[in-house]
Amino acid sequence: MSIQSDKALEEALKLIESCSFKQPLELLKEILKGELGNKRIVFAIKCCRFWLEADSSTVGNTYFEQGEWLLFQWKKFQIILEFAEPDCEKIIYAFKKAIFSKALEIYSKATDGKDPKLKAEILRKTGLCYKKLGSYEMALKFLTEANSTVPGQAQLIAEMADCYAFYGETKNAKMLFREAFFMDARKIDLTFLDSPLIRVLIEKVEDAGYTGAALLEWIPVYGVIFGIFNIKRQMKSQEVLRLNQEIYSKQGEMKDPASNKELLKPRLINLYFWLIDYYILDKDSISKINEVLLKLKLLDPEIHKLYVR
Repeated sequence: MSIQSDKALEEALKLIESCSFKQPLELLKEILKGELGNKRIVFAIKCCRFWLEADSSTVGNTYFEQGEWLLFQWKKFQIILEFAEPDCEKIIYAFKKAIFSKALEIYSKATDGKDPKLKAEILRKTGLCYKKLGSYEMALKFLTEANSTVPGQAQLIAEMADCYAFYGETKNAKMLFREAFFMDARKIDLTFLDSPLIRVLIEKVEDAGYTGAALLEWIPVYGVIFGIFNIKRQMKSQEVLRLNQEIYSKQGEMKDPASNKELLKPRLINLYFWLIDYYILDKDSISKINEVLLKLKLLDPEIHKLYVR
């Protein structure tokens, strides 16, 4: 690109960062006239057109609904980002800064009407915006407050883990990621998890051929197999009781010919992993551990082989 084209692109990106798309689109079109076939410019034009053409009929009236609309559009925008060349990082950053800065501004105006669940969701989304903008300390502040308001949300715990991973606090990140996928893997939206720690694992499971809900259920299984979810904790007696109850329930479901084994099997494997960890940490009988290992072997010989190697 010429110096003049570089300057024009920088100007366009600054406008995009301020959540303006019409003017930069015209600038980019002018650059393309002298840079025919330039993939970066073509990509930036596609991105601008996406946001200019985004369906605003479902925006909603409240600030919270407006923020939700923006995040939903960002999820749709991922399809375009998948085609980005490696040298498009500055362009992607400009759009990320634009959308999440705008979303942050909108969520800051949202009111909860004294509804704890809505308050927690506003806090979570605020934390998410800060995380996407790289302000991990502020993100954790809001995510922690959201967790205090309504504890035990899988998506929230996963986002906290993502922040810790970016911080370099790997132990906390691994522990919380494992916790989140144990709570409810299918409630986790992978779109908003960005740390290399979890993205590498997601890619490995995708490479194994899993997609959709099955991908989510297999992530904690392979997380253990690949040594990523390797931080264990002592479980409380009530948790162990619930764990055994769920194992019993899932074992029964596996016998039902009409059950969705594609989702049941990875969930049951993960439950077995947690029970084995409990026996190990509790210094329980080796016979109990071997009993669970045998169940694992019968359920999935290949995973058993990878687990005990």
